[in-house]
Amino acid sequence: MSYTANVTDTAYCYDGSFAGFLCCVFESYTRKEIPAEVCPPEEGQLNLFGTRDIPTDLQRARRVAAGLDRLGWQVKDRITTGFLSTEPGKDLTLLRFARLCFARGPGAVQMLGDPDAAAAFRLERAVNNEAGKLIEFIRFEEREGMLGAVIHPKNRVLPLLRGHFCSRLPDEDFLIFDAVHGMALLRRGGQVQYLAMEHYTPCTDEAELNWQQLWKRFFKALTIEGRRNEKAQMNHVQKRFWQDMVEMRGEPSAHS
Repeated sequence: MSYTANVTDTAYCYDGSFAGFLCCVFESYTRKEIPAEVCPPEEGQLNLFGTRDIPTDLQRARRVAAGLDRLGWQVKDRITTGFLSTEPGKDLTLLRFARLCFARGPGAVQMLGDPDAAAAFRLERAVNNEAGKLIEFIRFEEREGMLGAVIHPKNRVLPLLRGHFCSRLPDEDFLIFDAVHGMALLRRGGQVQYLAMEHYTPCTDEAELNWQQLWKRFFKALTIEGRRNEKAQMNHVQKRFWQDMVEMRGEPSAHS
């Protein structure tokens, strides 16, 4: 039976976790149907369809995860990375892609002429591109004996930053606060965890603020005002990243 058979007018509603999403895939496979929507809690009240609540069952989630493992790392990475996207409708896109891969095998990841494979590829690429930009432009400050940074990403990219910064800063404790999604990546004493977090208190240490001021002066000294081109700057670094880059912000109030 084709993976596109039996498209229903029912929306699957789940708890928003990755295990819960895998249970939606299990439900779809078991019922031999494709839902009209797959809704995490933030989208569950917006659909125009009949709903079916999909409980999170870890045994079912593990069965689907094992199936994805058998399909290979490219399929698994596309789904796990795409799941970090905040694009509306991403859950249905990834469910349809998973069904395609289970039906056609690992080679489905290369079938970019297929609309479901192409849509999943776009999700993965957008999340990876944003994570790559943040890896390049994150600015840490020293606060309370550790390094701290604030980011404002579109997607939930903290898991993609973990490996890079744990490797790049092997002897440092650090915290990266995702101010958009209220989550933080914390590495302390060699242990890594994700925390719900509402607010980041900027550093007030005079020595650190002095270092920030020196960095801003260095950046300004390299700028030729007569040739300043904000449009060109935005081509290299999108303006939405500027608020978290010390050299692009206004003067610290302590030194104004």
